[in-house]
Amino acid sequence: MMRTHTEDLTTTIPAEFAGILDFKLSKIADRATKKGMAGKLGFTISEPRDLPKKEDEILTKRVVDVTVTGVVPKIEGWEFLGKLTHDAGDFVTVLSAPNSEVPAKFRKSNGECDHCDKIRNRKDTFVLFNGTDHIEVGRTCLKDFFPHINVAWVIDFFNFIDEMNNTEVSFDDMPRGCKIKPEVDIKDLLTLSNAIIRRDGWMSKGAVNKILDRDPDANVWATSGTISEDASIMLLGRFAPKNWVAPEITDADAEMADKVIEFVRNDLAGDNEFVFNLKNFFRSDTVEMRFLPFVAAAIPTFNRTVEKAVEKKAAKAVSAHVGTVGDKITADVEVTMAKHVQSHFGMSTLFRFVDATGNTFVTFNSGSLDPEVGSKIKITGTVKSHDDFKGFKSTMLKRVKEAA
Repeated sequence: MMRTHTEDLTTTIPAEFAGILDFKLSKIADRATKKGMAGKLGFTISEPRDLPKKEDEILTKRVVDVTVTGVVPKIEGWEFLGKLTHDAGDFVTVLSAPNSEVPAKFRKSNGECDHCDKIRNRKDTFVLFNGTDHIEVGRTCLKDFFPHINVAWVIDFFNFIDEMNNTEVSFDDMPRGCKIKPEVDIKDLLTLSNAIIRRDGWMSKGAVNKILDRDPDANVWATSGTISEDASIMLLGRFAPKNWVAPEITDADAEMADKVIEFVRNDLAGDNEFVFNLKNFFRSDTVEMRFLPFVAAAIPTFNRTVEKAVEKKAAKAVSAHVGTVGDKITADVEVTMAKHVQSHFGMSTLFRFVDATGNTFVTFNSGSLDPEVGSKIKITGTVKSHDDFKGFKSTMLKRVKEAA
């Protein structure tokens, strides 16, 4: 039994994807017409527009708005859970549909279709659920469960392209059907990623979406997009736009890359899709650019893990307020957090320190202060306020400097 409902979905993507998106959606619409759905599926792609540049940005981001309208048919009882990609190496990449989760057992998929019981050299298979049973089906058999076009899934698929599919040339310049899977050295990619995260902070695609839900006009962009732009220029040799300036890369960025690689390969723990995929990507010394968002996200994951370990160690002591407001103090501390924060005033770093007795200090710094989490330093600063949160006391400092 089939049921339908109407969808009207809009998404914004980089302008360079407009050509391939138009081609793909046109093919889908043509197929829908041949299946007796003439006029029930349509799409529009806006003219390219420039996003407002932030004060510290040189590159202008050009985007298009894509709107898909139509009837979404579904087969009663069957739900689309996600896609398994088999062309990334000798492992499976698991990509769950929004608000769904593919069971862990499919991480060991060999590409066999449960519908036709045939094992073929498939690029993708798909996981379906009927409320009781999970099955894996190939692309050809998928039409037996979803014989028409699922518009919502089409949009989700191109959101995935937006995040994952990056090449050294514009899709508009590619022959139709041409497939490019550029690879880069994973340490080079992490080194560049850390330089950009150190400069701009980390903003995930999920965090961007939450901000845009509250304020559709907010000028925010996922950090992985910035990394993709610079990586295509610096690692793949793409032509650099006029006035483009490369991020400043230091030896510390390369050292961070080594730490993250060691962490993911040997210490990263967890039983979820992100950990599963990340460990597979880090098995090799190179990685396809389409998986850049996963690889770059390993850096904030590493930082959070280190911060939690240091904070857990410091949590054994009880924090108390130090000094009085206006006092200038000096303290020997350990750095427990260094988080980049973007505000209307620009980029700053939120530092948290703890001294030997467990007293906690917090400060925002946009200057030259740049200690690593876990390092032990001496600081000087002025007490700005005494804060209490759920019984936890901390001392807010301003004009903090590292003392000799």
